[in-house]
Amino acid sequence: MMPRAVLFVLLSAFLSAGSLQAGFSINPFNWFSGSSEAEPADPALEKQKLEQAANKLLEKGRQKFEKGHYRSARRSFIKIAKQYPLTQAAGEARFLHARIRMERGQFVRAHALLQEIIFRNPDYPNIQAVISAQFQCATTLMEGARSKILFILPGFRQYGEAIKQFELVVANAPYGDYAPLALMNIALIAEKQNEADLAIDALDRLINYYPQSILASDAYYHLAKTFADLVKSHEYDQGSTRQAISYYEDFLALFPENSNVGEVEANLAQMQNLLANSRLELGDFFYLYRNNNTAALTFYNETITIAPESEAADEARQRIKDIEAGVRPVTRSKLLRKLLLAD
Repeated sequence: MMPRAVLFVLLSAFLSAGSLQAGFSINPFNWFSGSSEAEPADPALEKQKLEQAANKLLEKGRQKFEKGHYRSARRSFIKIAKQYPLTQAAGEARFLHARIRMERGQFVRAHALLQEIIFRNPDYPNIQAVISAQFQCATTLMEGARSKILFILPGFRQYGEAIKQFELVVANAPYGDYAPLALMNIALIAEKQNEADLAIDALDRLINYYPQSILASDAYYHLAKTFADLVKSHEYDQGSTRQAISYYEDFLALFPENSNVGEVEANLAQMQNLLANSRLELGDFFYLYRNNNTAALTFYNETITIAPESEAADEARQRIKDIEAGVRPVTRSKLLRKLLLAD
């Protein structure tokens, strides 16, 4: 049996020789460090490699796209978006993919792809073309385009989807040329769908955020008309009538040379007469049924102020003369019968 001292000497010599030959440190804390460790990757170099690989694949897809081989081109674009989502090529791949969807009438999917560029490729150099394509998708849906069910049967009209897409156009490019156009289109769709509140909101944003837009005059006109359409008769609350009058008056003050001035003046007179009749009836109520001349005079004077040339104003002036002369009304039953017949 080998003595312990000799064994220790041989083991020490073996370890020393091995460590010198392999550059291995006896210190266990250094076993996983030193010159044998791999150098960290250069982020800039890695990004460059990704861009090169994505560009190479994009070029193949673009060639297929230009030849009209949309199916194989689409596969290339999808692969770029999945494997290289943050590269410059990914933005172009999504854009070309969206154009293929638009060619096939798939405007909802196309718009979603364009929106991915906004979120994931904000440095895409042709961002204006993206906004333009989004506006085109929304406009096509607004005009009644339908998606295909099983690629054959026409689906439902998608006016609600068109409104959502127009809203994204406004959000994505609030200072662009398409924003006021998008708001006006939202209002037009809402009017067609009898959604007055939605139309009013869109038109109100247009005149407040884009007062210099060429659509501002149309926005005032449509706002006034929308409120006027909400008016049922002079017997109901006249809040909408007042709003219509306000916007018609703003239109005439801001756009005196507009071709719609004549129509606006006629509509304004109609709304003023309606409101004047409402004030006259309130005055009659207090004069005939409540013996409250003070309140009656208030409403009669308001009638004259609102529409001084109207028949309602002439009746209000006569009532005021009667009150000032101390004459009590003698036509109460006649007026009551009139109101009952009107009901």
